[in-house]
Formats: sequence, C-alpha cells, structure tokens
Amino acid sequence: MKALLKNNLKQQISFLALILFVLSFLAGRAALSMISVAILFLFIGEHNHRMVIKKLLIAALCIILPVLISGLWSDDKNIWWQSFINKIPIITIGVGILSADLNQKQIKQIIYLLNGVVLIGCLWSVITFLHDKEAIIKSYLVAKVMPTVLDDDHIRFSWLVTLSVLLLNWQLFIRSTKIEKIVGVAVSIVLIVYLHLLASKTGLLCLYASVVVMIFYFLFKKETRKISLILFAAIIAIMFTGYQIFPTLHNRVQYVLYDFSNYSRGKIETGSSDGARVLSIKAGAAITQQHPFSGVGFGDLKNEINHWHEQFHPTTQDYERFIPTNEWLIYAAASGVLGVLLFSAGIIYLLPFFSLKNIFSFCLMISLLIPLITDDSLEGQYGVAIFSMVICLGYYLKKQVGPQSHEDTKSH
Repeated sequence: MKALLKNNLKQQISFLALILFVLSFLAGRAALSMISVAILFLFIGEHNHRMVIKKLLIAALCIILPVLISGLWSDDKNIWWQSFINKIPIITIGVGILSADLNQKQIKQIIYLLNGVVLIGCLWSVITFLHDKEAIIKSYLVAKVMPTVLDDDHIRFSWLVTLSVLLLNWQLFIRSTKIEKIVGVAVSIVLIVYLHLLASKTGLLCLYASVVVMIFYFLFKKETRKISLILFAAIIAIMFTGYQIFPTLHNRVQYVLYDFSNYSRGKIETGSSDGARVLSIKAGAAITQQHPFSGVGFGDLKNEINHWHEQFHPTTQDYERFIPTNEWLIYAAASGVLGVLLFSAGIIYLLPFFSLKNIFSFCLMISLLIPLITDDSLEGQYGVAIFSMVICLGYYLKKQVGPQSHEDTKSH
C-alpha cells in the first residue's frame, strides 16, 4: 500500500513538472532553463522506456559531441560554452519526459495545455499588434514582424504553433469526444489563421509542407481522395484569402519577392533578410572549404563569419552577420566532416521515434527537420526545447496507436 501511494505521488509530481515545463514557454528563458534541468533530476533513476531513452542518449551524444570536442581548438571559450550548454536540454528534456511514463490521459492533457499556451501567446501577439497596427504593418515591408512571445523569437514561435496544431490533430484522431473534436478543430483554425497574420516563413513552410504531404498521401487511395481534394481546396482558399485580408502577409510576400529579385542578381541590400541568409550560407561554405577536417570550432565560428564579411562584404551591418542558417553547414564549418557525420547520425538515430506509416507522425517529422535545413534552430535555447519536447510527445502518440494507417484514423 505504501509503495502504491509512493508511485502515485511520484506520478503526480512528474505530471506537475511537465505542466510547469510547458507553461515556462510563457515565462522566459530562466524559468525554462530551471525546469528543464529539474525534470531530469526528478526522474533520474526511473526505468521507464529504457530502450528508447538509450536511443535518445546516443542521438543526443552524436549531436553534442562535435560541439564539446571543438572546444579544444576554439579560442572564444565563452561562445563555445554557450553553444555547448544550449544543446544539453536535448538530454535533460528528452530523458525527463520519457522517464515520466505518461499515460494516454496525461499526454492528451499536456497537448491540450500546450495548445492553450500557444493560444495565449498568439493572443498577446495580436493585442500587441493591434496596439500599434499601422506601424507594424509598414514594418513588414522591411523584413520586420509583429512581436511574439519566446522573447520575440517569431521564427521559433511560428514553428511551435505549427507543431502544436499537428500534435493536437493527431491526438484528436487517436481518441477524442465529439466536443473535443469541435473545440480542437476550432483551435486549429485559429492557430492557422494566426500563422498567416504573423506571416513568419518557417511556420508557414512547415504548415504547407505538412498539408502537401497529406494531400498526396490521401490522393493515392480511392477511398480517401475526397479528403485530398478537400485539403487542396482548403489550402488554396486559405492562401488566397489570407493574402487578400491580411496586410501583414501581403507585405511579407511583397518583401520576399523584392528581396529575391535583388539577391538572385547578386545584389545584397542593407537590411535584406533573405539576402543575409544567402550570405550566411556562402560564408559557411567558404569556411568549410578552408577547414574541411576540423572546422574552426563552435566558439570561433561567429568571428570567422565576421572576417569573411569584412573581406567580401564589408558594407554589411553587424546584425546581418550571423552563422549559417542550416544546421549541417554550421556543423561543417565549426567541426568539420566528422562533426557533420556525427550530427547526421544523431538525426538518423531519432527517426525511429516516428512512423512513416502514420501521416501525422510523418508530417511531424518533416516539420521538425525543415527548420534544421532553413534555420539555425538548434543553436538557441527555445529551438532545442521545442525540438526535444515534440520528439518525445510524438513518440508517446506513436506508442498509443502503433504504425497507424489512414484507415485507422478514418475510423475515428
């Protein structure tokens, strides 16, 4: 009896810790850091999901090891240490969530809470936008966007919005009441509308990639072709309507096209958003060619980027000189070919957390990978926290349904 009460108490504490972790996305970096570390120590010694935790640890070590080793030849130890610390939550968050051994009801509640937190973040963002509407709309013509939570990190927040929608709808298909489905669909619509109002490319790219994958997935089966046509019509309608009614999206598209017309001709203007991204890729590639085997070290990568700009693009501003917007290129420039191989191995080792036979799991995987290709998503605290949390929640959902096919989802 005493052992049972102890287990129940531990289960309740673990669930409360994860609730606080999700809420910490609204509280700031300090709260997120403290809770990320706390959940590891809270669950250390637990023996739940031992095999999958082992896979997670191997993947995390492959991702972290190149950063750690590069400290041997990094002159700037402060930047190197920060880069190393930013990766540690892959272990603390991942092991903590998996060790909690959440049941189906708790997983559902965590996903609902996550979407509630995201909704609150969207509401705050919209209220702030309406407070200074005209100025913010004009700022979209110069690569600015409306304020967001996550310390104004609109890229990571838009990513979190899309991932939350995918998790929510996957949960709805697994097991939900009629009221939950109605509310869930309504929440999904609100979040998708917000993504178009925010007009952040990362979130929209993940959203549209997921919808396109779903369209093709359902198209190849006769009994689900109607779903494919409905999704296709819906996405076209959303794109057209959003462009017409949201000046933020309209201005964003206009700026992206204008920016592309410049950097595609080799003309990089000051303040160019995508132009600066192109330069970051060129700088990363040049540094990789100069240091193919060891890289320059994660601590010195930013300094080497500055040196490259000073030599080839001296007119660029400090805020335009950032590390490559591609994780594989970051690892190549900072840790060489071995670092790229280890990082790739780490990502591959995470693939069993997903199911290629389940459309929601596959879309979740795609949406987690895209920002690693288009951004430096694992170089900051929020990106690592989102990445680690969603992988674990996706694993729990996969565990509930197994390699679920669309016939299974259709039956729900």
